Order: sequence, then structure tokens, then C-alpha cells
Amino acid sequence: MPKLKTSSFEEHRRIVRACITANQERYGYNDEQLAKLLGISLQTFRKKKQTPDNFTLFELQALSHTLKFTPIQAAGIILGRDITAKEVKDFILM
Repeated sequence: MPKLKTSSFEEHRRIVRACITANQERYGYNDEQLAKLLGISLQTFRKKKQTPDNFTLFELQALSHTLKFTPIQAAGIILGRDITAKEVKDFILM
């Protein structure tokens, strides 16, 4: 049986989860610390992390500041897709 293609909605969720999880590991934050930073329970944070479309803009901004998202990661989260090298180059050369 052929593998089903991932929906664009799920792909967007994966990008957000990947950015949060990678930077969490890189900077040594655990879920409990980030939940406290956002003023939400650990259970709520984990649910939002699993379905990141439930994060508010304020929460994403707080996470991006704390986890030091790169501009490319932040743009990927907002656009819901990976940013290509050509797009980065075009932006720099603007």
C-alpha cells in the first residue's frame, strides 16, 4: 500500500514542532520551564506543542525570544513551510 502524502496542515505543525524542539534541546530548556515562562500548565504546553496552531501570537513571540529562533526559523513558522536558500539569497540582496 502506498504511503499517503502529508497534508500541508500537518507539514506546518511539523515545522513549528521541529523549531521548538531543536532549540529547546540546544539551549537546555525543558517543557516545564517553558510552560512556566508562558504562564500555562505543563499539560497545556505539551498539548499546544503537539498541535502548535493553538499557540497564541504572544506565546510564539515569547518562545522565539527565549529559544532564540533564527530569522529563517521564525519565517518558516509564520509561512508554514521551509524557507529555500534562493529566498534567503533574494532577501539578502534586496
